[in-house]
Amino acid sequence: MKIGIVNAGNIGRNLATSWIQHGHDIMLSKDTSPEKLRTRIQELGSSKGLAETELAKFKYGSLVEAANFGDVIVFSIYFPRLSHVLQELQRAGVTLSGKIVIDTMNPLNVDENFNHYHDIEFMQRTSTAEGVQKAFPEAIVFKAFNTFGATLLDASKWPSGRIPPVIFIGGNSSSTNTARKLIEDAGFRPRFAGHDLRDAGLLERLGILSHRLAENEFDGDANIAFDILQSKT
Repeated sequence: MKIGIVNAGNIGRNLATSWIQHGHDIMLSKDTSPEKLRTRIQELGSSKGLAETELAKFKYGSLVEAANFGDVIVFSIYFPRLSHVLQELQRAGVTLSGKIVIDTMNPLNVDENFNHYHDIEFMQRTSTAEGVQKAFPEAIVFKAFNTFGATLLDASKWPSGRIPPVIFIGGNSSSTNTARKLIEDAGFRPRFAGHDLRDAGLLERLGILSHRLAENEFDGDANIAFDILQSKT
């Protein structure tokens, strides 16, 4: 599968280094400091045991090139830069028509002391996934990979048998299995919550709850994730 990652930060790099091992064809891009991306991929890939032949398969390009490259596009853009990047893609003529877009983002802003906080006003109005869909109405947009920390999107960091689920929302009936497979190829358990993209905000609000739990129950340790259990009765 051809996958373009629009801004390969911690989330995008972790997904890319998992997906490349399943034979996917991946182009990486970076909004800021793109010259450092290749080195960071080499470092992360080596730490995850990727062979040099696998690392050599990665392609690198601009944000626009990555968006045009993939049949599947991953949006992992720093929230304060989201509007700018969407406009940049639109000005370049990108439409994402018929492409599956996976939005991994959360509406996190940053204050003058570089502390991140949820943009509650934004979250009361909309979600990043709905914003992407509005900007690219011909795209098939999913929300996924946003409910636990970016560095935890490495399945090897979780105890055997306790891999957390990745909840996903959006898309359509013909695209759901593709999103499901990519979640599985990343090493996680897919759990589908419906096609209504207006529900994507529910996943973003889980981020607030996760932060509250980390602060009040786990002494600030954010290495946590929600699980979904099904009773046998």
